[in-house]
Amino acid sequence: MNNNAVLRHDLISAWCGPGFLITFVFFWGILGHNIPNPSPALTPEALSARYAENLGSIRAGFILSLISVVLYLPWTSLLTSQMARIEGRFPTMAYLQLLGGGLTVMVVSFSAFFWVAAAFRPDQSPETTRMLTDLGWLCIDLQYACTTLQMIAAALVGLSDRRPQILFPRWVCYLTIWCGLSFIPASLTGVVKTGPFAWDGLLSYYIPYACWLGWFGIASFYMIKEVKRRAEHGEQAEAVVA
Repeated sequence: MNNNAVLRHDLISAWCGPGFLITFVFFWGILGHNIPNPSPALTPEALSARYAENLGSIRAGFILSLISVVLYLPWTSLLTSQMARIEGRFPTMAYLQLLGGGLTVMVVSFSAFFWVAAAFRPDQSPETTRMLTDLGWLCIDLQYACTTLQMIAAALVGLSDRRPQILFPRWVCYLTIWCGLSFIPASLTGVVKTGPFAWDGLLSYYIPYACWLGWFGIASFYMIKEVKRRAEHGEQAEAVVA
């Protein structure tokens, strides 16, 4: 494959980052009625009524988010190759980041899958709807460590980048570590149903999800910048040769 094709694929993968960000917020967050998300303290009847009142929107939001979440994969693959260039012959952290990104897609997908199932039969018992809703939230909140590992691996490689043109500024790397660790309070979503540590709480939902998506947007900016820089250098080299 020639260099232009590689750069074109890399640029498409980099722009999958903003693509994922926009579609995730719109489909998963807005259409899926996760902004704000349902409280774990809702009664089965209240939760079932919430689904019934927004049935079309919830179905469309989570089904479309199950499709658009795959945009996370080419983005993760590009970050892997960019990290591997920094690490050299033994890109252990790049592979760890790749696994973390792939598992993040599975976790997000399974949670949306449970919510699609909850909306599939509106006439089912409210207890069944609540159980499927619980499974979706516990799935996505309690398995955050896959994403945290992805973020910390990217940050550690970024901090070790000693090239003249680094991939991520150091402040981005430190911010990435902090954002990755911001998910830790979500461990309590498996125990509490009200307050800041519940799955609709400030510390277990709003802060870590905002941090994750914020990191994703910032990282995408620098990844796109790196690909464009390589493209410009390639064009200059070809011009010199000509």
